[in-house]
Amino acid sequence: MAGLLVLGSVLIVAAARGTLWFDELLSLQWARSAQHPWQLLELYRHDNNHPLNTLWLMLVGEDRPPMAYRVLSIASGIATLVLVCMAAGRISAKFAWVPLLLAATSFPLVLYASEARGYAPALACLLGAWLVVSARMENGLLWRVPLFWLLCLGAIFAHGTSLVILAALGLYFLVDRRAQGAGWTRLAGGGALWFGLPLVVAAAFWFFYLRPMIIAGGPEYTLPVVLAQFFGYALGLPGAGGGHLVLGLGGLLLTAAALVFGRFPDLATRVFFVGAVLVFPALSLAATDTTYLYFRYFLVSLPFLYLLGAPLAAQIAGLSRGWRVVGSVALAAVVLGQAPRVAQLIALGRGDYVTALRVVAEDSSPVKTMVANNEMQVGFVLGHYKKSHPELGPLVLVPQRQAADQTAEWIVFLTQDDPPASPQPAIVLHGSSYRFVSMHRSAPVSGAHWALYRRSGFDQISPTPTGGEPKEQGEITVRDGE
Repeated sequence: MAGLLVLGSVLIVAAARGTLWFDELLSLQWARSAQHPWQLLELYRHDNNHPLNTLWLMLVGEDRPPMAYRVLSIASGIATLVLVCMAAGRISAKFAWVPLLLAATSFPLVLYASEARGYAPALACLLGAWLVVSARMENGLLWRVPLFWLLCLGAIFAHGTSLVILAALGLYFLVDRRAQGAGWTRLAGGGALWFGLPLVVAAAFWFFYLRPMIIAGGPEYTLPVVLAQFFGYALGLPGAGGGHLVLGLGGLLLTAAALVFGRFPDLATRVFFVGAVLVFPALSLAATDTTYLYFRYFLVSLPFLYLLGAPLAAQIAGLSRGWRVVGSVALAAVVLGQAPRVAQLIALGRGDYVTALRVVAEDSSPVKTMVANNEMQVGFVLGHYKKSHPELGPLVLVPQRQAADQTAEWIVFLTQDDPPASPQPAIVLHGSSYRFVSMHRSAPVSGAHWALYRRSGFDQISPTPTGGEPKEQGEITVRDGE
């Protein structure tokens, strides 16, 4: 268990190296712009503003190393591993190592525990809240209830999706206290004591911040695709390709099997997990606009999904030797499936934008101008790193609307999709031809890939792999819909 905690912590810290990417930089810009902490809620009602994390960025200040901005997430991620260990031990002491192994090697948990955003603090607070409310103690209310309030409020302000798990905690409290013989009057009083303050804050947060929140846009995924992404990343499965429906349904069936057949210590615990990983996530889908839906919106359920490994392992251990072999092979497959993505994250980080910009800055042309398919992201990244890297000072990003009148020396193609193994070797934009120079890759999910093209003459362009002419581009379109 100690070895798994060390392994998971090392992976988180290793993945936290490297440059900040656009989403982190956007939060950092809001932290710089706000004059007072409450303005983070008042002025920036945006899906990329996770208030607790943005407050941390505000407290850290300007011109700090990237690792400093990620300290809150790193500490929360390591705390999440410890809390998973504690929670799994409460469910099945003998098999507590199974959820910890899944969490310590999980690509999505390592990713968001090493990134300056609000997901990791939310996970740590939610796990802590469940441990506090589920403790079998008759005394200690004077410290347990305020601690529960603090953890619930921390989760709410860390990320709005925490409301899903808080609803499951309320359901757990109801079933657990009734099972202990509490009458309805006592139950109502206890519920008001434990959940009154979190409920009031959650309602205010919903009406004041979440309901008017702006979602800036992005790629539009269907629910089967999002479920396939969630279970694919959660269980280390390969890309779904055309089998999104199969992968999503398979993940749901596996989850349902763990909930039905797993060995839980009591009914209330089983009911809590049903609510946390199935019922309340489904209700949240029905209650909100799902035009822009991403797998990370279900991330708050992920550690509880891993915790199902303990009761499921306890059930499998009581079956035949063949089932135990199947369970062991499946567990090993999940861990090994996570390894390539975690290795990519540590090796590539969330993009190497400074190196890419230096390639352009070192160009022999006296006028170092660029045009980009995503002006907002490239311009934001360029503006940030210009401040700390003086050699990037001469770089100028030319708006696309001016590209026809002011020919740019370079083109930056940005994509968050997997780039082709062999990028288009030559393109044409507004009559000027450009040759491929370099690709600067990012790990999956967070970050972006940058492909650089430099202006040249037609006679210098190598033919495309198919022997065709360079592709004419009247306008650089945005593939991800932004």
